[in-house]
Amino acid sequence: MNPAGLRVYVVKNVADLDVLLMHTKTYAAEIAHNVSSKNRVEIVTKAKSLGLKVTNPKGRVALEA
Repeated sequence: MNPAGLRVYVVKNVADLDVLLMHTKTYAAEIAHNVSSKNRVEIVTKAKSLGLKVTNPKGRVALEA
């Protein structure tokens, strides 16, 4: 659990976000450390459109979104 009270689910690609659709109040997505910046932007964009919380949207790369 993170400090916000949500459980963490590690996401490696955009398709992994579909698992969290029914559990938006319980789980938060955390992007794996080895995801490229291009895929990271896609994951953050889709998560935002689905209303999911991402614990590390920037990671090592500063996004310009």
